[in-house]
Amino acid sequence: MQEKLTAITGSMGYFLPEIAIVISLVLLLIAGLFNAGRLNKLYQVLALAFLAVTMVLVVGQWQEVGDLVRPLPLFNNMVQLTSVSVFWKMICVLGAFITVAMGFGNQDFKDKSSEYYLLAFGVLLGAHLLVMANNLLTIYLSIELLSITAYILTSFSFNAASKEAAVKYLLFGAAASGVMLFGMSWLYALTGTLTIDDVQFLDGLIKANALPFTLAAIMTLAGLLYKISAAPMHIWAPDVYTAAPTPVAAYFSIVPKLAGIGILMKWMMVINLFGSSPVNWTIVLATIAMISIGIGNFSALWQNNVKRLLAYSSIAHSGFLVAGLVAYSETAYKAILFYSAIYLLMNMAAFLFVNHAEKEWGYTKVEDYKGLINVQPLLGVALVIVMIALTGLPPTGGFTGKFLIFSALWDSYVESGNDWSLYLLIFGLMNTVIALFYYLKLPYYIIFKNAEQKPQKQLIFSLQNFIGFFLVVMILLSFFKPDSLMRIINSVSFAF
Repeated sequence: MQEKLTAITGSMGYFLPEIAIVISLVLLLIAGLFNAGRLNKLYQVLALAFLAVTMVLVVGQWQEVGDLVRPLPLFNNMVQLTSVSVFWKMICVLGAFITVAMGFGNQDFKDKSSEYYLLAFGVLLGAHLLVMANNLLTIYLSIELLSITAYILTSFSFNAASKEAAVKYLLFGAAASGVMLFGMSWLYALTGTLTIDDVQFLDGLIKANALPFTLAAIMTLAGLLYKISAAPMHIWAPDVYTAAPTPVAAYFSIVPKLAGIGILMKWMMVINLFGSSPVNWTIVLATIAMISIGIGNFSALWQNNVKRLLAYSSIAHSGFLVAGLVAYSETAYKAILFYSAIYLLMNMAAFLFVNHAEKEWGYTKVEDYKGLINVQPLLGVALVIVMIALTGLPPTGGFTGKFLIFSALWDSYVESGNDWSLYLLIFGLMNTVIALFYYLKLPYYIIFKNAEQKPQKQLIFSLQNFIGFFLVVMILLSFFKPDSLMRIINSVSFAF
């Protein structure tokens, strides 16, 4: 017992970002006891300041783990600190910072601003714990913390549509969590331990009968696919993205999704059992990726609501992220990290500008953006660049990200003869062409259609617009000079 207590207290020094998030939660909760109507901006400033402190602490951890060859176990190996988990944490904190900045000056949350930022920090804490998780119980509790706070955030539009979407999200999430927990209980029965990198866990799965192992692994996988909104667990995403406040939709498209990808990468390495798995997970993942890409792209073709279009786009991008797992190589995992970082830039920029257009001019549909290039040239050009990036065309980082994923799939086919990598590569290339028809729909209206009426308000140079234009510049730089980001990614170790 003394050894365990010593291990717990010794872990606290490596848990500073998460401690900072918890302290921020408490302070925001206390601040909410005061008159919320007159302190909205104070809550926003506090939230941005707390996130800045958290980012500094995470960057500090990056320096600490740089020399680590093996993961650093914390709290009796319930979670682990690794270079890849710190990378995911930096992505999540940056996504949270942009989300809070997106709502800066937003009065739509009425007297619930304190609760809004508190819940946003709750999602962030769940994401941090999830990417560090090394225990089935930790994975489950992290997903529940992340999900429960997300259910409440969905309803923050305070209208019938957002409440309906929140209930759908809750019901579907509860079902997915139940299935995942049932699968985890089977895995515990097969192995006698919850620690996923334990020799006993891996040995138990290798010796287990193929049928219960397969069912348990697939049920657990279903819960993780729900978190990243990949098919067939994607059904909740379109309604939630459309009905939730735009900053919340942007947040859901980045933080829970990329945290889910982070744990999914580790989970697939575990259940592959170093090539001894009775299940060909390449086929399973390739099928999931193809279905996600296909459903996302073909469903987006018929969408007229911009946020709903971005929701289906998010499903398709989940498919491309899962595609990187099919190649099952260090090169592929580094491609996933690069794609995730670029996806953060692209998607956040898109939601920043869509949020501005929605709040200032009431734009919600694609045709509302007719002739925007003539009356708002700066915003019009920025949106066109973002849509080109989401399509995966040069000269944007979106092209570089997809190129790295496709290159990893091709290398997998050449080196290991993995036919499914080739099938997925061809399917992905074909769907990139299909994506042109809906991603370029918005640029078509912006450039080639005449505006029926000019926006009443001109472009406002606010904090969120400044961040949006900065992200556009970074999207372009990541095409012309991707080596800066790749240098960081190349220092990541995937050992566990």
